Amino acid sequence: HRDLHSFPTRRSSDLGSDYMPTWSPDGAKIAFVSHRSGNADVWVMDNDGDNASLLTDTGAAEWTPSWSPDGTKIAFASQRDGNYEVYVMDADGSNETNLSNNEGFDYGPAWSPDSSQLTFVSDRDGNYEIYVMDADGDNQTRITTNASLDSNPAWSPDGSQIAFDSTRSGGFEIHVMDADGDNVIQLTDATGNDVNPTWSPDGAHIAFESSRTASEQIWVMDADGANQLNLSDAGIDNQNPHWGPLMPL
Repeated sequence: HRDLHSFPTRRSSDLGSDYMPTWSPDGAKIAFVSHRSGNADVWVMDNDGDNASLLTDTGAAEWTPSWSPDGTKIAFASQRDGNYEVYVMDADGSNETNLSNNEGFDYGPAWSPDSSQLTFVSDRDGNYEIYVMDADGDNQTRITTNASLDSNPAWSPDGSQIAFDSTRSGGFEIHVMDADGDNVIQLTDATGNDVNPTWSPDGAHIAFESSRTASEQIWVMDADGANQLNLSDAGIDNQNPHWGPLMPL
C-alpha cells in the first residue's frame, strides 16, 4: 500500500517561478512551466530536478504542458500567434505545430490514454467549454454546453471519463463526465474553489487543488468523490497537482 500522505520533496530551486509540472510516462522526467528565462516557457528536467533544459523559446507565453502517454510528444498552450493556441512538439522540443488553429482562446490540453486524442478548453463559441480533437488537430468537437465556465479537463486512465472543474454550481467544483460529454456528475461541494483535477494512474483517485481552507492545498478523493483528504496541509499555497506514473515500491 502506498502512503498518499508522504512528506513533499522539492524538485526545483530557481529565482524564477516554476509551476504546472507534468510527469513523463516512464517517470524519468518532469516537464513544467518556468519564468527562469524571463518569460513563461516550457522546460523539462530529470525527476530529481537535475538537468533542466528549455524546450520553448519564442518570446511568447507558453504553459499548461501535457506529456503524451506514449512519451513522444508534449502538448502545450502558446500565445505566439497573438491568441492562445494548443500546440504540440516532440518531447525534445522539436517540430512545434499549431493544432487548434482558431481565433478563440484555446488552452489546457490533456491527452487520451492511447495518445490518439486531446481534450482542451476553448472560448471560440463565446463561453469557455471543453473540446476534443484528434492528435493531429482534426475533428475538433465541443463536448460541454453550459453557460458557466468549464476548464482543466483530465482524461481517466481507462479513457471512459473526463474530470474537469466548473462554475456551473456557483464556485469552482470538480465534476466528471463520460468522454463524449454525457452524464455529468459533480464530485465536490465545498466552500472555496476546487480546481485542476488529475487522475491517479490506476484510476482509483482524483487529486485536485482546493481553497476550502485558508490557503490553496492539494487534496485527494476516491474517483466517485468519497473520502476527500487534504494531502499537503500547509500554511502556504500548494498548487497544480499531477500524478506520477505507477512505480515499483
